[in-house]
Amino acid sequence: MSTPPGKRDAAGFAVLLVVIATAVPAAVVVLPDTAPYVMPQAVRDLALSDGEAAGLVRACGLALPALLLTAPLAAALVRHAPARLVLFAGLAVLLVAQALSVRVTSVPVVAAVRVAEGAGGGAVLPATLALARERRQRRAASSVWAGVLVAALLLATPLALAATGGPDSGAMEWRAILRPYWWLSGIALVGTALLGLLRVRPAGRTVPAAVSRAERVQLLLPVVPAGGFAFLAVVTTYDWSPGAQLLLAACGIAGLLGLAVVGTRDAAAGSPLGYAVVMLAAGLLTMPVTGPLAGLAGGRAVPLAAFLVGAAGAVAAALLAGSFGRGTGRGAVLCGYGLGVVAIVLLLATGAAASLWTLLAALCVLGAGTGLAVGAALRRTEAGPALFGLSLCFPAVLGGHLVVGPLQIARVGAVTRAGGGTMAALYALTAAYRLWLVAAGLIAVLFAAVTAWVSRSRTRGSPPGPADSDGAVLPAG
Repeated sequence: MSTPPGKRDAAGFAVLLVVIATAVPAAVVVLPDTAPYVMPQAVRDLALSDGEAAGLVRACGLALPALLLTAPLAAALVRHAPARLVLFAGLAVLLVAQALSVRVTSVPVVAAVRVAEGAGGGAVLPATLALARERRQRRAASSVWAGVLVAALLLATPLALAATGGPDSGAMEWRAILRPYWWLSGIALVGTALLGLLRVRPAGRTVPAAVSRAERVQLLLPVVPAGGFAFLAVVTTYDWSPGAQLLLAACGIAGLLGLAVVGTRDAAAGSPLGYAVVMLAAGLLTMPVTGPLAGLAGGRAVPLAAFLVGAAGAVAAALLAGSFGRGTGRGAVLCGYGLGVVAIVLLLATGAAASLWTLLAALCVLGAGTGLAVGAALRRTEAGPALFGLSLCFPAVLGGHLVVGPLQIARVGAVTRAGGGTMAALYALTAAYRLWLVAAGLIAVLFAAVTAWVSRSRTRGSPPGPADSDGAVLPAG
């Protein structure tokens, strides 16, 4: 006796939630470059010279640039091909790359593994978003996706640091940084295969609307700035001055904001609540904020509890945003920005040496604010603009790193030239991080103002109708 379609659809929804909860973190946690923490073991094992050691750090940093280039292409692909197949392919690439990392024997192989991991993650993220929006329970699935993405961005660096081995744990331990939490990819791959077995095909299935030419163009627009940021991420590692890196990063972030505004205000494919701008803010205020904080707060002895609470706050706030009515979305987005500013002020007031409870409070507020803004904006956004905003999120992540990194390099370089010791260098890193927090707070205020402007004009001009309709009601991925 066959399983009734309703039960199969419920089972498929449950599997989809497991896939989202594992595939999204699997794609994000490979992005941080933790090579400096295991450099002595890697240099010994691979017999590297000083120049080759710098090349190893550069190779380990290729995952994020690869994801930047892949995500917009995958976003365009999932509007034409089945999202489940794109997700399966991305997870397979990610898992194979992590499996091959066990046999890494040279810097070029490390570079190939990292590029493959980034490319796999760049396919996974748009595909999971598309799958979430294809379900009948799209509101709940999209809210879960938004919360898990923000949580993964907050947790990526702390989890990656926790996965590195100790300095005296053996020569082979350093390869663990190339496959952190590889089992997440395995679970997601199995779950994606199960989605195919549980797929429901009712006779009255609604066919998604054809993708317009304007939407296709919009989805491919982020390729240009993403390619520029990917290029900068590589070339600036060749002894560029911190001032030049900061200037280019500021210009790049300004360009991303302009592109987000143009995309949001597009009459055919825009977002009523400024989702693209919100995703830019989410990229800038998550990994670039929690990444340096994780290192300053304890190196590899990261206080994971505080970051986990922040991640839980992000998921809870995104789920809460999914339950809001049509008229409360704009207020929820702006409230999310406000919470983000409060979190930055808390971090500024306490610093990296804050107590666990203070750090927990700041990260919980940051996670809740970002999750609330992303969840509320995504709820009112169509499928195409949702993928467009996702493609802008990770260039913003890299832009934030291109700001905080040169700030820290400049401060530490000044201390080193003055003959300062380890404690002076640590103080310089902390001072540079606090300067970045000031900049992040100003960015949050600016982006909140831009979001309020674009959402007001778009909301006024949008016709009345269902808040969550995008013309696609597919029962399973």
